[in-house]
Amino acid sequence: MPRAKTGKPETDKKINDLFDEWSEQCHVDGATNFYGLCYILARSMVTDGEQFVRRRRRRIEDGLAVPLQLQLLDSEFCDWGKTTVVGAAEIIGGIEYDVIGRRRGYWMFPRHPHGRTAKAEAVVSSFVPADDIAHAFEPLANQTRGVPWLAPVMTELKDLRDYELAENIRKKVEACHVGVVRPKLGDIDPNVGLTETPGSNSALRDIYGNPVDRMEPGMFAIASDGADITFNNPAISAGVEAYIRTRHRSIAAGARQPYELMTGDFSQANFASGQLGLLDYQRFISSIQWHYLIPQVMHRMYGWFLQAGRENGKIPLNLKVVVEWQPPEFEKINRLDDARADLLEVRMGKRSMPEIIAKTGRDPATVVAENDDFFQMVDKTKSKLVLDADPRKVSINGQAQAANQVDKGDGGAAGS
Repeated sequence: MPRAKTGKPETDKKINDLFDEWSEQCHVDGATNFYGLCYILARSMVTDGEQFVRRRRRRIEDGLAVPLQLQLLDSEFCDWGKTTVVGAAEIIGGIEYDVIGRRRGYWMFPRHPHGRTAKAEAVVSSFVPADDIAHAFEPLANQTRGVPWLAPVMTELKDLRDYELAENIRKKVEACHVGVVRPKLGDIDPNVGLTETPGSNSALRDIYGNPVDRMEPGMFAIASDGADITFNNPAISAGVEAYIRTRHRSIAAGARQPYELMTGDFSQANFASGQLGLLDYQRFISSIQWHYLIPQVMHRMYGWFLQAGRENGKIPLNLKVVVEWQPPEFEKINRLDDARADLLEVRMGKRSMPEIIAKTGRDPATVVAENDDFFQMVDKTKSKLVLDADPRKVSINGQAQAANQVDKGDGGAAGS
């Protein structure tokens, strides 16, 4: 969540309120709001390796909070096949660079090139300036385009899928073939429809006398070489679960995710091991948020918002606005321990209360104002309510706080 910082609380509130209003209108087709758009960006980085956001300028008379909307573009919108040299510029995978290696723009298709509604002009890409595009991806070395996070384990995923398919087919075959009936030679069974004579060499048939050319669930096959029933004995699939779990752990490591989160299998995890795995994963997610998503996309989108706000006169032209971003808080299983740790860190000066509040996605100034209004309302009640949640009157142990009193004898203040 972004928070404007101008040094003036009233101005900050106006800009934040303007952004909150625009965030509900920012998506081109109205399918989601600004925060849903951020979720799609993060998800696409995993599944597709990258995602593009294009700035769409709007007219003042369109009635938006600011004349701006955002369009999400899949990886296929950028012309992968366009790699060439044009004068002093170089185009690599649909991205154009200038002489010193800065991104000048992107060659984008007007429609999805593989969409059902794609027309003839959709196969022709056109140049879009870099100022109008935000490109979210995880660059590795000199990489210019994103790669899906599951790319390193694609072979393992296919092998595991083939194994599960083969095991599934084996189970189906075992379920189809229940057994073989072997009637006496020469017997006539009107229910079976077989008439056997000594020396005959008939094929394997079903109970209706038809030759067996395929297996069906629960079927018996009829043979003609004796009076007996032989039942199928399915083999026990030993080690399947252990094998699949081992492959899942390898895939989770390649995808940089904890095994428990990827599979939803917590059967072999305890509290300590689960917390340890989540701590490492949280560090990884934080690095993605602060090193890629925020500088690549969030800052640029907020800059577009400020520019559009200045263009329609809702943000002063000469006003310097600094934005602070606060990613969502990582929830813990034991919230009480986390709350105690936050309280101790604030009391020892390691962290500030605004930082603790901002982690929840709330504006600290708004939270303080809400608490002030609430406790004033409580103080005005006829019964003079005293709530355990009121730190002015009740300690954390549930004891009443003594009001500060001034001792007129020595001029000192009495203990609270």
